[in-house]
Amino acid sequence: MVSDGTRFDTPSSATPRASLAGRAFGLAMRRVKGARKQALRGVKRAQYLFRRFKTAEKSLYFRLRDSDTGRVLLRAASMARSPREIRHRIRAAAPYLAQLDQTTQPFIDPRTGYSLLSLSTKGELGNALATSRQLFEFKKEDLDERLSGIEHWSTERREKFLAQKRSFLRYLLDDEDLRQHPEIVDFALSDGLLGAATRYLGMVPYLSRVDLMYSLPRGSGDNIASQLFHLDHEGVTQLKAFIHLFDVGEHEGPFTFIPADATMRIVNDVRRLRKQRGSHHDVELRRYSDEEIDAVGGTKDIVTVKGPTGTGVAVDTSRCLHLGSRVDQGSFRLCLYLQYCTTHELTNVYDAARFADDPVRYLAVKHSTEPGRARATDYTHQIMGG
Repeated sequence: MVSDGTRFDTPSSATPRASLAGRAFGLAMRRVKGARKQALRGVKRAQYLFRRFKTAEKSLYFRLRDSDTGRVLLRAASMARSPREIRHRIRAAAPYLAQLDQTTQPFIDPRTGYSLLSLSTKGELGNALATSRQLFEFKKEDLDERLSGIEHWSTERREKFLAQKRSFLRYLLDDEDLRQHPEIVDFALSDGLLGAATRYLGMVPYLSRVDLMYSLPRGSGDNIASQLFHLDHEGVTQLKAFIHLFDVGEHEGPFTFIPADATMRIVNDVRRLRKQRGSHHDVELRRYSDEEIDAVGGTKDIVTVKGPTGTGVAVDTSRCLHLGSRVDQGSFRLCLYLQYCTTHELTNVYDAARFADDPVRYLAVKHSTEPGRARATDYTHQIMGG
């Protein structure tokens, strides 16, 4: 056969191999992406189940805490976790209380969970008061500078800020402040306050926090966070003291609470009310509106803490519904804030060595030097937005 000279190019054998490799690579990538999506769905599912478990655990915890029987069970569980430590604190309490004059201490009624305070500004509070006011003036300058020009902020930035707790409540002290001004911690550990806390809690407590609580106007009509009635989460029981460092009236957004015996009834009534209404609000979120409190007849039980410098309240915030910081424009409230706990909670770091020769006071602060507990400074900066 004679060729006409036409040339036919045979496709390269590499082309089908390259195409096959491309398809295989694409298939592998799709399988990898599919596996990754499945893994992400698995992770999200696990996270969802974990959140549901933690919510259920929290719900059970608070339901137990809202009944006398449940509180007994929770105390037993706490004892089981650290029996030697708890027994030591209970045993140390008896001889310490025996040497104190009960008439010089506020009495916290176990039934109601609080005692109103009226302390002399010339007594043990005097030194702590002067130092606290000086520290406040220094800290306030920095805070005022941070908030200057808020009226010129963008709407988005201002709304985001006003939705946060730090827009109306600031904790001003850190660990270094307490080391440099030991008179504030000394006042927290004075027989009048430590003795009252020990008697009420039945053991030498952990002195968890010593701080200045500065409440200022939020600049918004609605109430959020601690401006709503709530219960604190720490432990089965605790004691917090809020002592006025300036006079407090209605405009200063006074600390407001409901005694423990009435709180137990109100919490359970609100739970039933929400169930009847089909409310999506979980009572375990521990936030209660004024309307709900009023709907179950709780308004008549409300106690508002007003008064001059040196007055205040020692109150079990785990058992007593409470709120504060509803401050009017042009006003503020400054309190010395002391927290005594029966469980190991977030704490300041104190100079515990100062109390090495005082077994009771050393017991109250020794926990603050343990690993993992030196978080109060970071926590303070986080709240202050630093």
